[in-house]
Amino acid sequence: MDYYTISVLVFVAILAVLVYLDRKKYKRESIFLLRKTKRGRGLIIRVGTKFPRAWKAVGFVAVVTGFIVSIFGLKMLFDNLINAIAARSLVPSLALILPSPTATPVFGYGYLAIPFWYWIICLALLALVHEGMHGIFSARENVRIKSLGFGILAVIPLAFVEPDEKQLEKKGVWPSLRVFAAGSFANFLLAALTFVIIVWMSNAIFIAAGVSFGAGGVPPYPAARIVVSDIQTVLGSPVNGTDDILGKAEPLGENDTIELNTVNETFFLRKHLLVEQLNGSPDTIVAFADYPAARVGLEGVIIGIDDKKISDTLDLSMAMEDAGPDRQITVRTKVGDEERTFTIQTVTKQIPSGYSPDSLDPLFAAFEHIIPGSIEFYHSAGEAWSGVVGQRTGITWTYIQYRIAMWEWVSENYPMLEERAGRQVAHWESRLESYPRPGFIGVTGVLPNFELMQSLEPYRQPLEFVQGLLFFLFLINLGVGIVNLLPVKPLDGGRMWDVVFKRYIPEHAGWLMRALGALTFLLLVANFIPFGAIL
Repeated sequence: MDYYTISVLVFVAILAVLVYLDRKKYKRESIFLLRKTKRGRGLIIRVGTKFPRAWKAVGFVAVVTGFIVSIFGLKMLFDNLINAIAARSLVPSLALILPSPTATPVFGYGYLAIPFWYWIICLALLALVHEGMHGIFSARENVRIKSLGFGILAVIPLAFVEPDEKQLEKKGVWPSLRVFAAGSFANFLLAALTFVIIVWMSNAIFIAAGVSFGAGGVPPYPAARIVVSDIQTVLGSPVNGTDDILGKAEPLGENDTIELNTVNETFFLRKHLLVEQLNGSPDTIVAFADYPAARVGLEGVIIGIDDKKISDTLDLSMAMEDAGPDRQITVRTKVGDEERTFTIQTVTKQIPSGYSPDSLDPLFAAFEHIIPGSIEFYHSAGEAWSGVVGQRTGITWTYIQYRIAMWEWVSENYPMLEERAGRQVAHWESRLESYPRPGFIGVTGVLPNFELMQSLEPYRQPLEFVQGLLFFLFLINLGVGIVNLLPVKPLDGGRMWDVVFKRYIPEHAGWLMRALGALTFLLLVANFIPFGAIL
């Protein structure tokens, strides 16, 4: 048993002893142990009543944010479901965050088990700010706080503030909305603060040291789903069916690259990835397209191309422009502490096929009608932010193609902007002549790789703990804030929509809320289904 697991067991034992010694003050309600107290009530009331106008303004922002996030959350669930079905995803779109007695995260179907100390600290802070903000806004609206305190569910920390619900209902629409929206808004504020600290910390203690690929769960090379029965040859030898393919792969090493051929296309796949998919008895597998990086099994962090040092993605883009297509280059990578060298023949960089808008592109396209320049402002702001977090950007052939594709998407989807979009396309096309077409090796999910500054190496372990804690604090507060605003009761989002329906369409409020809640619940459940395993 390692020290981390021992520390978790010691914590649980201490918690059990403390609860036992104080057992007369705890009250069991359903599956919760709650300890009510008056401590903190005076502070909450003083804070909530001291700046009523300021809190009212904050409450307005919280309510608007709450409804926007509620709609966004519902759309996200729907989009995730459609994409998972279309891609026949082998993993669910959502995951529960659970505690693990180990010092490293554990991934599984439908869950992410994070180190126990991250989990316990994050939940304690989440509950504190969420319920604390509910209490502050209850005080601001002159609603009596019936009780407050803390509690536990097994070892899960809880905090609660219980306002007088009947009194709150009599206050009207806006006071109720402000109180309901306050909790998640506090979680968003904590997530934003955490993100700022992460960015500051990253810039202060890390330096760009190469380019990784296949980041964020994205395949390392361009991939496609192919039908197993369409595979005609493996390593140049004819095959017929799954057993034959496995037989041809058997003599190879786990990380050896295998060439697969269909009638018209060639694909590559590491042996262990091929075997894992075939042993699952699917009719289709995901394989890598015929690009140089997949052919040679390029792996690790790219740190150099020929005589050029590669520190970030801009260095990589510039190096590929200098190399151009149809040229042999030497790519140096780092796998752990080992440096490796790969000889690769570049191919021609293809023009992007269309533009994939993000969730805010339609919003700024709508603003473009009223405020010309909104779209460019949004994308320039994104580039500026990339610089803040250490990702340099610059004008390259690929960048210009991205801009052209973006404005072509605007022209196709927003007829009123067709003329303006046409001028932008012409502008970027005229600039394209000054930039050489780059070579391409075929890697995806490309991101800068950051390493700890050498002078801080003795403090690596505590710094990594703090960085991990901040990341999960951001992730959990953002995720819980969004889920809590989904339009289903008894979540705060459902209560907000219920207040609005009862105020403006009382004759339809009941069935509308039930229908919206049922839809949200079904989408939540469906997002935990691994469709690739059942379709």
